[in-house]
Amino acid sequence: MGEFLIYLYAGIVTMPLPVIAIIYFFTRKFYKYKWKAIHKTTNIATFLFIVAVDLLLLVLFDHSFFGWIILTLLFILVGAVLVQYRLHEEIVIKRVIKGFWRFSCLLFGFAYIGLTLYGLTAKLLEL
Repeated sequence: MGEFLIYLYAGIVTMPLPVIAIIYFFTRKFYKYKWKAIHKTTNIATFLFIVAVDLLLLVLFDHSFFGWIILTLLFILVGAVLVQYRLHEEIVIKRVIKGFWRFSCLLFGFAYIGLTLYGLTAKLLEL
């Protein structure tokens, strides 16, 4: 049973796009509202993309960049607070966290796609 969980975790982390599609399918059936399902899926996808980017960086460069990822997340959070303050002159934590999390999903989603393309290209050029 433990081995199955390890393989399941490895599959989820190494292939987040099909997993995200499956999660969206289930959240769409559960919530019955398209945008609510998209937002819930994005919340889960953000965590998957962060872990997948860390794993890709570890595989591609043989070095963990977890500290840099945490630092990047902190900078995004500070940026979200500053944007919130500039736009509304009042900081609403719920809105800051929501903006931070969605921007993180966008950033790490693009990083995942870029690192995947880089890894494929590097392996193809190695042949």
